[in-house]
Amino acid sequence: MKTFEELQNIWEQQTESDTKPTATEIIKKAEANTKKIKRSHFWTKVILSLTSLILISYYIWVGAYRQTLFSFGLCIMITMLLVRIAIEWISTKKLESLKTDVNLIEYSKLAHQFYEWRKKIHYIFTPIIYLTYIVGFTLLLPVFKDNFSSGFYLYILISGYAFLLIFGFFMIRIIKKEIRLLNFLKNIS
Repeated sequence: MKTFEELQNIWEQQTESDTKPTATEIIKKAEANTKKIKRSHFWTKVILSLTSLILISYYIWVGAYRQTLFSFGLCIMITMLLVRIAIEWISTKKLESLKTDVNLIEYSKLAHQFYEWRKKIHYIFTPIIYLTYIVGFTLLLPVFKDNFSSGFYLYILISGYAFLLIFGFFMIRIIKKEIRLLNFLKNIS
């Protein structure tokens, strides 16, 4: 059986761990979360830019401008990627305006505005862009069917939609993670 002093010691250790973080700790955590978001924006822009370059190169290489349906589908895909890149550039600029060296009320206001902006991107713009991108891919399929063997067409069909589905789930996980980080920044005050 434990002595009274041991029980009291355990009790005191418990209450010490429940103390609220200091303002400096909160600011450090906010800065760390902001860095994670900036890194996420950077990699999103890199991946989308590379994908756009690949699609534009493919568009030129196969002479897609000569085939109306194929050209239209590919242009939709490229345009959606470019729109998403532009949105990420705007987000980066808005995130840079989110300074931690201002007073708490101003920071809270800026963080809330940025949080609302990113929510619009994730819950409105991203699904529209993603679905429109899928429409663009779907418009390519009749041309693929006419120009490739049935086996290769089937491969493109299955792997294309499988990739889009898996990428969609991956994107949802990333969005949820960013919303959690943004929630922390918004609720600091």
